[in-house]
This record gives sequence, C-alpha cells and structure tokens, in this order.
Amino acid sequence: MRNDRHPARRIFIGGLLVAGTLATPLAGAQTTVTLYGIADGDFRVDHTSVGTLKSIGSGGESASRWGLRGTEDLGGGWKAIFNFEQDFDLSDNSVPQGDIVRSSASQPTSSTGSRLFGRRAIVGLHSTTFGEIRVGREYTPLYRAWRDADPFEAGTVARGSNYAVGSVPRFDNTVTYETPKVAGLTATLQYRPSEQTAVANDLPRQFGQGYGGSVVYESGPLYVGLGYLHELRGSLPTKSETAAIVWDFAVAKLHGFYFRTNAASLDTGPGAGSRYQSYALGTTVPLQAFTIKAAVARIDNQDHYVDRGNGDGARSANVFGAGVTYSFSKRTDLYLAASKIVNGAAAAFIISDMSNNGLYTTSNVPVGFNPWSAQLGLRHMF
Repeated sequence: MRNDRHPARRIFIGGLLVAGTLATPLAGAQTTVTLYGIADGDFRVDHTSVGTLKSIGSGGESASRWGLRGTEDLGGGWKAIFNFEQDFDLSDNSVPQGDIVRSSASQPTSSTGSRLFGRRAIVGLHSTTFGEIRVGREYTPLYRAWRDADPFEAGTVARGSNYAVGSVPRFDNTVTYETPKVAGLTATLQYRPSEQTAVANDLPRQFGQGYGGSVVYESGPLYVGLGYLHELRGSLPTKSETAAIVWDFAVAKLHGFYFRTNAASLDTGPGAGSRYQSYALGTTVPLQAFTIKAAVARIDNQDHYVDRGNGDGARSANVFGAGVTYSFSKRTDLYLAASKIVNGAAAAFIISDMSNNGLYTTSNVPVGFNPWSAQLGLRHMF
C-alpha cells in the first residue's frame, strides 16, 4: 500500500538500481569515460568581390564539437584508449563532415555510409614505456606539427591554414604510432593503405595511399616541430613538409613556421598552381585576462607549369592576421579576429576559419582580388 501511494518514489528507486547495475561492470574494469565539448558561436563579416557578407557562424576560434574519450587500465603500464569526436553547427544545428563523397583520395574507399564522428574516431593501446598505437580516423602528424606553432592555434579567420596551402588535417583508415616523450622529444609515424586492388583512368593501385611522420621537441620555453606527409592523390604523389618553432619569453611568445607543398592535384582557386611554399611569423602577448595575437605570412607559388607572364609574384600573396582574446575563465572566452589577403595579379587565395567557412569567399574571390574578414565570437569549453 505504501509503495502504491508513491509511484514516483518507486520509479526513482528503480532507476537507481538499473543505473547501479549498468555502472558496476565499468567500475570493475576500471574504465573511465569523459564527455566533453566546445560551443563556439560568432558574428562574421566578409568582404568579397560582390559586396559585404554578414553571417552567424559556428566554430570561429575552435570548431563546435562534442566527444567521448575513455581509458581502461590493463595493468603493467598498459591502457586501452578510445576517442570519438563530432562537429556540430550552432547556427543551424547541422552536422559538418557528415557526408562522405568519393571525390578524392582523402576519402575512404571502404565506406558504407555517412560519418558520425567526423573529427576523430580512434581506438588504441597506450604504454608509458612503449608509446601509443591508434587505429581509425586521425589527425596527420604534419598538421599537428605546424598547428601547435600557429599563434591562432588553427582557429579564427586569421588561422595558419590560410597560408599553409595544401595542408591535410586528417586521414581516414590510418594506423598511427607515437613514441613516449623522452627528453622533450616525441616522434609520430602514420600510414594509410590505399584499400584498392584496381582503379580506373589508368591510376596506380596505390591511389589513395598515404604516410607521414613528425618529430617534436617540447621542453621549457621551446617548441620545435618537423612534419612530413606523402599521399597519392593522382598519378603523381603530393608531398608536404613543415618546420615550426615557438619560443616563450614569458612576456610574449614568438612563432614561426615554414610550409611547403608539391601537389599532384590541388584545387585552390582560379589561377592557382600546385607548388607552394609559405613563411609565417607571429606573436602572442598575454596581458592579464587578454591575449593579443598577430601574424604575417607570405605564400610563394613555385609551380613550374603555369604561365608566369604577369611576373613571378603574380600568383603569390601576402597574408595578415590579428586578434585578441578575453578570458572570463579557463573555460570561457570572448574573441575578436581579422585577416586580409593581398593577392597577386593572378592569385585567388581565400580566408577560412575552424568551421571551414571558406565558402564565404571561395566563389567571390576572382584573381587579383584582396578579401578580408572579421569576426567576434564567444567560446565555451566543457
């Protein structure tokens, strides 16, 4: 009779018993699972050849996302690890990176559907002595080497991706090995098979194959990163290299990186070639709750197969970026950033941000036009 008079209590107690039953195996196996994410929204203005565009964006400073990561202690210094991470767009509640289109070798040939976790999806083993091995969709070592030297951490409209032309942030179908950190040094190797026995258009069986690696030194005030990536996008390989450095003087950090791509096939806009090298210098200056950031870069087109009738600098560009961040706390900040590209007479480089909104300028940057973008946003990490 007493329980009948309190159905809500019965439901609540039953729910606790079910939750306890489900949690017991996880606790016994010493598994920990963490839900985390970032919510980032911004107001953006883009100057294009057909006028000024105003928009609400998602992922200006850091791509809006949610994810799950976890570990299980296997004993003897070994752990099982996993990480699943998915983008989401705050502006319209859509899921970026969801579609899989077999338009390039960067897409998996063994796919049977659309993506769920487009940012990262890996499972692996970690050892304090032997390092870590991961399988799945993963960041390329090349991308991580220069990203950690970018004053804007590959975020906002001033991000390093605007001048690291041809950089590939992720690979599908990878196996990645990372060494333990020894005396500040960490090395990473990555391989992606082609997953094909034959392809059309007289392309080699290795079409889609990729591999790369990086060596990073990080100790005290100094960061140095070297990265390499090789992939077969067409009948010829695409090769990219980077060298990056950061020196922390406490009152300010100095950043610099060099990036080069020798691409077999890169679609980078009208008048673009396929061989580029970029140089970038930047700084970050902390002032209490504020952090001031700036960078300047040069993109040189070194393609030997394009018409240089307009001069050697006609297909090159200068890039300028600046920004400031105000931290309300360790998890929440307000940011303001701006970027401008001064294109040569035959160049058409564009501006993007962490939400990959290059579409704002992609179709409205004819050769020789100089786009600029600015954004004001709020980021919360949980």
